[in-house]
Amino acid sequence: MDRPDAEPSGGAPGGHQLALGRGIVVIVVAILVGVLALRSTPNASNAATPPETSTTISSTTTTTAPVAARSSVKVLVANDSTTNGVAGGYTTVLQQAGWSLLPPTNGKPPPRSTSAVYYAPNKRADANALAAALGLPASEVFPLSPATPVASTTGADVVLVVGADLAAKTPPSTVPPTTTTTRVRNTTTTTRAG
Repeated sequence: MDRPDAEPSGGAPGGHQLALGRGIVVIVVAILVGVLALRSTPNASNAATPPETSTTISSTTTTTAPVAARSSVKVLVANDSTTNGVAGGYTTVLQQAGWSLLPPTNGKPPPRSTSAVYYAPNKRADANALAAALGLPASEVFPLSPATPVASTTGADVVLVVGADLAAKTPPSTVPPTTTTTRVRNTTTTTRAG
């Protein structure tokens, strides 16, 4: 009876190939560990070099939507405070500043503590200009909607709803321009002692 030859010392068929594959994996892992160890160890040339610094310079560009001439913007002032006559006062001041004003009116109850500016479609820039001229924050500028606290906004491009904050102030005698440009000239004078 013929017996097959005994398997080589590797064990099961292909055992030699399996041992070879394991050996390659061990070598690759050893190389990776060595590379990582070398990267984390500072060498003499890196120790003498100061760390690099970088400076980033950014610029900001501001664009503004065109603001119509004040005389072409129809403004409605509504009193939504508990102080009588403030809508008329602000109407007069804004008219003197060049805005086109509609007759003043009253806001819907309840009285508001903060003033707000509302705008018709395509009139946001004008509403922002009016709010800025009165010292109101941009967060108090809204589009006209059924929630606007005025019974009728017909014909208005911009609606100023005067709350307790503006009612507590005397309307300014003039409303400042919406933008100002200030140029500063630097002059250096050198004198010699002589």
